[in-house]
Amino acid sequence: MKKIKLILAALAAVLAFSALATCLSAADAATVGTKAKALKSLGLFRGVSDTEFDLDRSPTRVEALVMLIRTLGNEKEATGGDWKHPFSDVPSWADKYVGYAYEKGLTKGVSDTEFGTGNASAATYVTFMLRALGYSDSAGDFSWKDPFGLAKTAGILPDTVDLDDFLRADVVEISFSALKAKIKDSKDTLGDRLISMGAFTANDLKLATTLAPGGGRQIFVRDPNPAILPVEPKDPLLPMDDDGPAIGD
Repeated sequence: MKKIKLILAALAAVLAFSALATCLSAADAATVGTKAKALKSLGLFRGVSDTEFDLDRSPTRVEALVMLIRTLGNEKEATGGDWKHPFSDVPSWADKYVGYAYEKGLTKGVSDTEFGTGNASAATYVTFMLRALGYSDSAGDFSWKDPFGLAKTAGILPDTVDLDDFLRADVVEISFSALKAKIKDSKDTLGDRLISMGAFTANDLKLATTLAPGGGRQIFVRDPNPAILPVEPKDPLLPMDDDGPAIGD
């Protein structure tokens, strides 16, 4: 009888832990979802609808670059210019985004003629963001192969980011953190720069960051049968490839 009671107690503990883990997952998903809504309210992030952000899907390289340009408040400049790039694998809808990023030094592609059609890795997006903050891998500030040390120091890589299974949720975490990160050799943050550009007001930023404070670690369980949802602008969901490093030097 005593052994049966011990077994039942152990089972109860396991069930209780499972329930707690489920609650944590829901809570953490809600936290990053709130950050996504905050970024959207500032005009820096879009989802597949007003309320759905497709956070548990891996971003393509093109999609990650578009999200970066939005986070920098430069989408109108990108789409309104006549930017060029040397890549042959960029979908027509993304030509101006990639051309803008290429001419501004935000991206170099995986080769001289290919931007890269695979999914964005954590190193991809962190490198994009460090370059946007004024850091240069070409000048030796960091290595695109391992940008995470500098990213931690710069304050754009919270512990919530999954470096191995990089999702749109992780893009949100990095982008949200970057608003408070300082531009290289400056006292101004990215948020300050966006305010000076007229992307939003100081009040808007204060309200958004108040509504979406930092939270616990996100825990996303990938859906084995995810629904394929469109992303604005229409992302053709480029196929994943295995092309080694995400960003060439």
